[in-house]
Amino acid sequence: MVNTEGSETQRLIQKNGDPASKHDSPDYQSVSVNNSGAYDQKFPEKAEPDKPGNDRFSTTQRKLLACLSLVTLLNGSLIAVMIPFFPVEAASRGVSQTVISGVFSCFAIVKMMLNPLVGRLAPKIGVSRLYNIGLALAGVSTLVFGVLDRIEDTQTFIFAVFAVRLIEAAGSAAISTCGFTIAGSEFGSRVTTAVAVIGSSLTAGLALTPALWGGLYAVGGFGTPFYTLGAVMLLTSAALTRLIPDIESADCQQAPFVASLLKFLGAVDNWLCLATILVFAADVTTVESAFAVYSDQVLGVPPSLVGIFFLVSTTLYALVNPLWARLSEKRPSPFPQMAGCLIASSVGIIFIAPAVPLPPHWLITGAGMIFEELFIGGAFTPCFKAMLDASVASGLEDSVATKAFVSSLFHATFSLGIAVGPVSGGAVIDRYGFAAMTAGIGAMTALLGVVMAVRVLVKR
Repeated sequence: MVNTEGSETQRLIQKNGDPASKHDSPDYQSVSVNNSGAYDQKFPEKAEPDKPGNDRFSTTQRKLLACLSLVTLLNGSLIAVMIPFFPVEAASRGVSQTVISGVFSCFAIVKMMLNPLVGRLAPKIGVSRLYNIGLALAGVSTLVFGVLDRIEDTQTFIFAVFAVRLIEAAGSAAISTCGFTIAGSEFGSRVTTAVAVIGSSLTAGLALTPALWGGLYAVGGFGTPFYTLGAVMLLTSAALTRLIPDIESADCQQAPFVASLLKFLGAVDNWLCLATILVFAADVTTVESAFAVYSDQVLGVPPSLVGIFFLVSTTLYALVNPLWARLSEKRPSPFPQMAGCLIASSVGIIFIAPAVPLPPHWLITGAGMIFEELFIGGAFTPCFKAMLDASVASGLEDSVATKAFVSSLFHATFSLGIAVGPVSGGAVIDRYGFAAMTAGIGAMTALLGVVMAVRVLVKR
């Protein structure tokens, strides 16, 4: 009598290979023959595929997003920690306003130059590893900044301030570029929502934490804010070694930077996204840098109340931003939303300092700031995912290296806007006034929205 069970099993082994050697394969299916002669197939558990209808983050993704948001909040605090008190401390030593402004500007300039380098190094070193290195570097340099006030010689003090600030910028560049790379690798079609949450955390760090650092300075002196922030950064870096998944590139071979850049710039969508990022960064930093003087001299609002304008508007931005992200994820293309939001936000920008025949009033200014913040996130937040999609469509591989490359260009452009916005806006204000500056930014924003709308109509 023929042993059909044994012969059938042997036939399957010859056809498919030894099952024992395939247990490590994600496509492995274990096949057995039951007593009735029927086949039983046992499929390994797989993660639920990433589909547009899959609306919820997994528990692992929520934990990861919480970690990325915390680090981004600290990164925003790193940028803003000096705002409440450093200009006063430096001025008391006889440091000119030009040099003080240079301390703030150099941070953005160095980040702009280092972001592309970080994008190249991340797949080789390991994205998660470089992310933690950047956070630890920023933490150590922030601790060091806290002792610089003990330097008595003014020139030596300024040299040390620039040196430490440059190191902080290097750490911040690694945090920014690697953070978006991790988001692009781990959140699939929900990457825009992840970016929105991360962006809201950055906004909170920039706009809401200066009050905390100013309070610590009042209580403990110059070093206390830096000691506190640096210590929290180092503790967070130690904790993230176990919380952040390893994002490694399977193949460290990368295309030459110039070749990748040419493919990236070959996509019209990428140009539109870069312009949106630049306008967004320049708008935010230019208005913030000059608003206090305008509110005091024109609106009659004292500096002690200026923070209320930014508190209300940035809080609305942080709350509404994830809603715009979710809306863009449900659409085939984010560009109709981006075009409409750019045009709508331009109206708010113009009304911050009305160039139209309306008398300046703090209610009009506040309404303009709120209107801008309600819509600008709908244009800015989808840019990263749109750039990833356009880059892959133009010939770049859908890989960790490409995500790091796109992230580096995103943040380099953002840093460029932060660096040039206040300088160019300040020149316009000196010559034509604050209202002319807001009118100019509003006009550029509206023009970009119209160009993007034309792109949508042409592509359809």
